[in-house]
Amino acid sequence: MNMGNPRVFPQTKGSVDRLPMADYWRDVARRLPKAPVAQLRELFDLRLGEFRTSDLHPPEAEALALLEQIAADGWIERVERFRCARQGDTLTPEEAAGVDCPYCRAGLNNPGDLITEIVFTHQLPPVRAVNWVVAVHGMNTSGAWQEAFSWKISTTWGQSVPVAIYKYGIVIAGVIMAWRRRKIQRGLRVKLAVLKQEARKRGFNGKPDLIAHSFGTWLIGHLLQDELKREQGDRLQFGRLILTGCILRPDFDWARIKNGGLVDDVMNHYGTADNVVPCAQATIWDSGPSGRRGFDGTEVINVRAIGMGHSDLFSIDRLLADGRSALETSYWDHWRPFLTLPQVELINLPERCDPVTPWRPFVWILRGTIFPLVALPLVIALIAEFAAIAGRVLWPWMAVFSAIARVSFAGLTVISALIGVTLLFRALRSALF
Repeated sequence: MNMGNPRVFPQTKGSVDRLPMADYWRDVARRLPKAPVAQLRELFDLRLGEFRTSDLHPPEAEALALLEQIAADGWIERVERFRCARQGDTLTPEEAAGVDCPYCRAGLNNPGDLITEIVFTHQLPPVRAVNWVVAVHGMNTSGAWQEAFSWKISTTWGQSVPVAIYKYGIVIAGVIMAWRRRKIQRGLRVKLAVLKQEARKRGFNGKPDLIAHSFGTWLIGHLLQDELKREQGDRLQFGRLILTGCILRPDFDWARIKNGGLVDDVMNHYGTADNVVPCAQATIWDSGPSGRRGFDGTEVINVRAIGMGHSDLFSIDRLLADGRSALETSYWDHWRPFLTLPQVELINLPERCDPVTPWRPFVWILRGTIFPLVALPLVIALIAEFAAIAGRVLWPWMAVFSAIARVSFAGLTVISALIGVTLLFRALRSALF
């Protein structure tokens, strides 16, 4: 899985029309007192248009130093404002430089006639509204993370946001069979169409956002591909899409899907320690390890989670260095900003990281083609053997079941060996060249 040095997106230069993201605030907190930095960050998150030293806890000199630093980094502008001390009227710089106040006609030459105030301002575009959200889980879980995510997103920027949780049950062996995958996909399509109608009846007319995990990402990706075959008015459309533990191909054609108006923006939040998704292309046709290395191209915002496994981003038990759970960090630093920030600010999402080398799939014979043909007979044979031992009814066929199991196991061993050799060869080639 060596993919070279990934292309990391550092914090971009400050701009008064965007909010600084989490990595910038962490950097400032290392250089300046943490308490006022945290307080100012909360005010920024409220998208206030201007700030004064009086907005922060004293001492005033410390507050001013912080605001001056944020201005020097380009996120706010330092502005001087003038007021007439007698009437309190706000004056332009030209009026303040005059002899008399243009409103009360009193002189401005004596000390105390003119009040000078320093404020710090920025001009942010309106926050993006989250209309409603759909959550789709993976294949080996009942989706307990969906409830935790639903609780987090229940209020976003003061707006109540309904979350529809889609559950298709636990699917393990069936996922290797193409007909079973497509049946689940059709069921998901029917459910999403019903949810769309129900949402409109209740006044939620906007496009839903969606978060999917593991096999749920495969279902959504292939559902979107099929939507392109439908008439324009019959297509399902989504706003922003969050993928975690993704098993879609890293060269998945997101450009065509976005150009077709099916999705506005896509974020792939991938874990560098995800040991599940690299196995996907060997078991499921038309899949790949995008949940371990990111998508190729520029259509998807790839966000790296260092040291995170397949489902760690949803964990409420795993505590990170800052004392927050992995879910807290995922939601507040990545998912909530992605769902709510204006598009111009998405460039500053933290931990953005793209692969620098294009993905190369396994040879076709190892890409979920032979695996189902040897794995399924092995499972059936083992079940039959246990049934024969327990009930004795199938005992005469025991030798047949054992032979099938041995042949299937040998086939799986050969496939595993070929995959191992392929990965080793690619790792050596990357290291040498």
